[in-house]
Amino acid sequence: MMVLIVSGGAIDERFAAGFCAGRHFDRVIAVDGGLEMADRMGLRSLTDIVGDFDTVRPDILEKYMHTDVHIHRFNPEKDYTDTDIALKLAMRFWEAAPDLEADCCLQKEDGIWILGATGSRLDHVLANITMLKLPFSRGIPAWIIDGHNKLCLLQGTMVIKKEQRFGKYVSLIPLTPEISGVTLTGVKYPLNNHTVSQGESLCVSNEITGECAVLTVQEGIAVVLETKD
Repeated sequence: MMVLIVSGGAIDERFAAGFCAGRHFDRVIAVDGGLEMADRMGLRSLTDIVGDFDTVRPDILEKYMHTDVHIHRFNPEKDYTDTDIALKLAMRFWEAAPDLEADCCLQKEDGIWILGATGSRLDHVLANITMLKLPFSRGIPAWIIDGHNKLCLLQGTMVIKKEQRFGKYVSLIPLTPEISGVTLTGVKYPLNNHTVSQGESLCVSNEITGECAVLTVQEGIAVVLETKD
């Protein structure tokens, strides 16, 4: 199952259209101002609209008021951001889907994908990154992606094939106070059973040199970023 969230941050329309082309999303959730981008992209698989609707153009919202798209309206004076609410909704869809209990049923790109979670508002960007702990804690794959970055959380082992890498660089940044048992192979700067604390930049801007990079974090949680200029 693939769920797409189109949030209201910065979105490169050309990149977003290319990312969505050829992919089948079981649910597509537009978040407030992100509805305008979803509308411009002509996302016919749009299923849900979430937000307090303080940033979306009224005429765009009205266009979907009498369709099969589900409208989830919230008071602007709420405790959580619109993206937070959309992510929790996506998690409910995921957990209600059949045949997803066994890992063997998962396809490579199954999970929750979030566009528009980055941009000039660093408070929202940082909140969105830490929000990935919500699906992570329940075993739901989730990614934030934009034209220059693809990121997820890691505890365990991840393999990135060089031919399928998103960008030139791969970085690990501790989300917990430290990450230990960090082993990196197939990269320009390998590590073996290392401990990295928050505030250290040791694992930033590595590069894949082998056929694939193998990233292992035994304890703690790391943000893994595949990036390009």
